[in-house]
Amino acid sequence: TATIVITIVGLLLGAFVANKAGSISDRMNSALAVFSTSFPTWWIGMLMIFVFAFAYHIFPARSTPLTSPSDPSYIWDLLYHMILPFITITLVGFGSWAYIVKYFVRNILSEDYITSKRAMGISKRKILYSHALKNAAPPIITVVLQSLAASFGGSIIVEAVFDWPGIGKLYYDAIGLSDFPIIIGLTYISTLIFVVAVLIMDLFYVFFDPRIKTG
Repeated sequence: TATIVITIVGLLLGAFVANKAGSISDRMNSALAVFSTSFPTWWIGMLMIFVFAFAYHIFPARSTPLTSPSDPSYIWDLLYHMILPFITITLVGFGSWAYIVKYFVRNILSEDYITSKRAMGISKRKILYSHALKNAAPPIITVVLQSLAASFGGSIIVEAVFDWPGIGKLYYDAIGLSDFPIIIGLTYISTLIFVVAVLIMDLFYVFFDPRIKTG
């Protein structure tokens, strides 16, 4: 969920900033990217727990839901316990993701054919979203699908810090207990997901870049 939100927000923010080189928003985006990636994820998670769980008692320190899955209120309890790890992953990821999108889109905006479209009187908005963003899609899709594939494998550090009952926490516990069957099984599943992601990537490339032909 956090990866999808990071992707959407980062895509919109990066595309917006790409067309405003040298502006305050551009500099803020660069500063945010550096700032958000300068701190370890586990440190941000511990800070979130200290502030929101122990100092202000807004959210629980542990992200494990306390109600039974058969309870009608389980979904709300699950979402409530999900908030802190969700915020942690989003804070760490969306700044750098917006910077990556900005970098790819800005490279396209500097191409000669984009200059020609500007000379033809096409609006900046149409050039950005109809031409530049589409042509920058292949490398962006690569990063998106790799991030989504990694998220299916779980965020080991974040899930361990918040005690979130996910694949990452299962991986962490298996490593601590030297449970090799679980480790091998999870590694196999993660590898399979990455292989499928690469296949989907290739199919998307054909759609966004007609020069690429299927064999």
